[in-house]
Amino acid sequence: MKTFAKPHVERGVQYARERFFKGGHFRDMEDCREQAERWCRDVAGLRVHGTTRQLPREVFEAEERGQMQPYDGVLYDVPLWREVTVHPDHHVSFFQALYSVPATTCPPGTRLEVRGDGALVKLYKKGELVKVHPRQARGGRATDPDDYPQEKTAYAMRAPDRVVQRAGELGPNVETFAQRLFDGPLPWAKLRQGQKLLSLGEKYTAVRLDAACARALDYDLIDVRRLQRILLQAIERDDLPRSEQGTLLGTRFARPGSAFDHRHREVAG
Repeated sequence: MKTFAKPHVERGVQYARERFFKGGHFRDMEDCREQAERWCRDVAGLRVHGTTRQLPREVFEAEERGQMQPYDGVLYDVPLWREVTVHPDHHVSFFQALYSVPATTCPPGTRLEVRGDGALVKLYKKGELVKVHPRQARGGRATDPDDYPQEKTAYAMRAPDRVVQRAGELGPNVETFAQRLFDGPLPWAKLRQGQKLLSLGEKYTAVRLDAACARALDYDLIDVRRLQRILLQAIERDDLPRSEQGTLLGTRFARPGSAFDHRHREVAG
């Protein structure tokens, strides 16, 4: 089997662009395909190749056609490659989805290569396969509990409880939303969403967040991203009473000494 260097292969792309596409006129995609087939067969295929000094069409008929298999009707699944860094929570992000990696071989800060196709995501460390996950949709998460370090398992299990406790300081509906968020066999896998939930209270005020959580709970929408959209839509509609709009995180919600607490005191003064 003949092999060619990368520049030799890419040279054919430039040839097709300059000799076929440049200056061409196509009614639609079907017309483009028909013209391309004729051009490949009668023009490009019958030229003397600059490197091999042979006619590509004759070489194809004599040597290559017999090695080809019939098309099975399945489109080729083009894989995507990315370089990623392991996050402190022992996950990597690939096309806005999260995938866990073994803490024993890939501690936080480790650089990995990721290959993703329509079905699987494969993670490599210096060319060696270290983890395989089913491909997740955007916003999804694939977590293997065995990837977490054993000494941190207890901490990971307690962390959701602390998030729920802080959520309770923002309002009863926020607390219920947080409890529902962590309801499942892998609560620590939702820690990112839990931290984002708390940050929404500082960004949009506890009053608005509690009202948005109540609305989300009514529709069983336990998703922090959709919760934030509810907050944004409420602000756009301006559907809260003005008294509530002017109520920022009160002193009972603000952490003493925080930047928000200082701002609140300035407004109150």
